[in-house]
Amino acid sequence: MTVSPEISLADRPTLEDPTRCVVRRIGPEMEEYNGRRYQNCNVLHFDGTEYLFSHRAILTLVTTASCNAACKFCSNEITFTPNGPFLEMNPDLGRVIDFAELAGVRKVAFTGGEPTANPAKLARLVSAVAPRFHRARLHTNGFGLAKTVETPHGHRELLPVLIASGLTGASLSIAHHETTTNRHIMRIKGRWGGMSEDDVRWVASHASDRFTPRLSCVLSSEGVHKLKDILEYIEWGVSLGIKKFIFRSCSQIPEPFQKGTAYSDYNEAEYIPIEPLVREFGMLDGVQETYTQHKSDSHVHVFQLGDDVTVDIDESSEEEDPDSKIRRINVMPDGVAYTSWIDPRSHLFADDATRVSDTIRRELPLLSAL
Repeated sequence: MTVSPEISLADRPTLEDPTRCVVRRIGPEMEEYNGRRYQNCNVLHFDGTEYLFSHRAILTLVTTASCNAACKFCSNEITFTPNGPFLEMNPDLGRVIDFAELAGVRKVAFTGGEPTANPAKLARLVSAVAPRFHRARLHTNGFGLAKTVETPHGHRELLPVLIASGLTGASLSIAHHETTTNRHIMRIKGRWGGMSEDDVRWVASHASDRFTPRLSCVLSSEGVHKLKDILEYIEWGVSLGIKKFIFRSCSQIPEPFQKGTAYSDYNEAEYIPIEPLVREFGMLDGVQETYTQHKSDSHVHVFQLGDDVTVDIDESSEEEDPDSKIRRINVMPDGVAYTSWIDPRSHLFADDATRVSDTIRRELPLLSAL
């Protein structure tokens, strides 16, 4: 494999660079390529390597593994999440962004840990990355959204700065609409007790044609797990100005990709199948199911409630990538890009192999034997 030397952001190759180009586009009809059949993907050459990349893939930047909460369902403690300094734009990340842009990725997400715990670095990262994509979403528990950051026009609150930089959505993680229950499930540290109603209302006030806030709730027996719980949560959110909601079950992660932690035990014990909830929700007056997707690793149901409220009910059971078509890029805090949430052997670029080996030995030693 030929790997380009590190380059400055100013000297990045353009998409016309012959070493970085799309060589074939495969549409919705199945086509054979290298002895296998594919659909909805691009074949691209990038720095001496060929990749097949899904049209629907998303880029996720895990900005930090650190968090001001310790949610019992936290994926960082269930499967591998190598730590590192807060993710910043540099030649390594620039290469990933170039790859994603060439591959046709239209969506980027910023997550953690808690991205807003470092408002200044998050603001710089979003301003550098978001303009290169059609949509950009932040996943946050809301901790630092109202903190101020320095801008050329003076100090401003983080959220409007991010929106001005190209952020088009924010997913607010709130496990229950009652503050005490929410704090118990999310195990929020320090004196900050989680987002208050005024905080949620303030975020909702920034909604526009370009920016959409939503509430994100993980189903659990300690919190939301019945139809009445979902309806109460939605009613609460709507009263604060929120019109989009997502309810999801704890992810199912197979061995040996699962860490042996109390978080993993909780995730297994708290798995709540969504199909009974989907059936009940779909039978309500004024509810229309607008989208359904059943794949081997996820079930997604989207409902329209009344004229303007959207509710997603999702279930995820992570699995190894079934073929060579890349369906996601996840950049971890150590700067390494992966094509799987659970498998550290799925690193995108071959020259990250040494760092990946260290991650496997440290976080998922069972993989070393495979």
